Amino acid sequence: MTIRGSTAGLADPIDATRADLSSGVAAVLDQPPEPGWITVQAAGIPFAARTWGEPGDPPLLLVHGVTSSSRGWWRVGPALAVGLRRRVVAVDQAGHGRTARWTCHHRFRDNAADIAAFAAAAGIGTADLRVVGHSWGAMTAAALPIAGLRPEVVVLLDPPAVPLAAMASMLEDPVEHHYDDVDEALAAVCGLYPTWPFGDVLAKAEGLTQFDEAAVRAVLTENGDWDGGLADLSDPAAAGVAFRLVRGEPAFGGLVPDPAAAAFAARLGVAHVITIARGAHSPMRLRPEATVFALLRALEPD
Repeated sequence: MTIRGSTAGLADPIDATRADLSSGVAAVLDQPPEPGWITVQAAGIPFAARTWGEPGDPPLLLVHGVTSSSRGWWRVGPALAVGLRRRVVAVDQAGHGRTARWTCHHRFRDNAADIAAFAAAAGIGTADLRVVGHSWGAMTAAALPIAGLRPEVVVLLDPPAVPLAAMASMLEDPVEHHYDDVDEALAAVCGLYPTWPFGDVLAKAEGLTQFDEAAVRAVLTENGDWDGGLADLSDPAAAGVAFRLVRGEPAFGGLVPDPAAAAFAARLGVAHVITIARGAHSPMRLRPEATVFALLRALEPD
């Protein structure tokens, strides 16, 4: 692992490689196993979720971002299951993936209540639960204690800390709008991101054919400015929960600017804010080894 140029008040970005991972984790990244599936009725929503790992192992919940699905964790999920010896459950959020129903809960705290209900119904809402949320999923994860779920560790993976206008602009992005045909979505994603691994292209393209358009529009345009979850971390309900931030680099597409990262460091401690060198907003696509390394580190309690 190498580190390079830090920003004042923040730890140096990490540049972990395959050599920094155990052989078992590296092998899973190379050849990810197919997931299992569970369906759980909670909060009036028929949730679907992918799973990896042994059912008897302590749980790790993964929560994806807007317009995506649990398939986006296709490599990271099984790698974390091996690296942490945990049962990984990657949920399809309401109106996304195979969870077709949306109940108009676009507010982060309302969505967190739905995810907390899912965790309880799935039998993973236990004291040893750990959580990773990405983007919208991270904003949701930040509000889980307010919804009554207090995981052992919560990792926020590049939770956007940007103005409303920046989030709303996603509605005009050709790789964020809904497609009726997977092949058409594949062509669009491949055309714009030719360096993505095919598994990530397929995960994104599939997700673009599955999401509820009204749900995405509400999430992106009716939550005001996004603050990375800092306001919810300041709520008294969050006291005592071990929160961590893992972000991409802003110069490479990360959506947690340095001032916001410094605010996280002031609240969580500098050691609990990890920047992935050359990581984008979804660093697991082009920096999977560094992302898994960062998450393995962040998911360990003090």
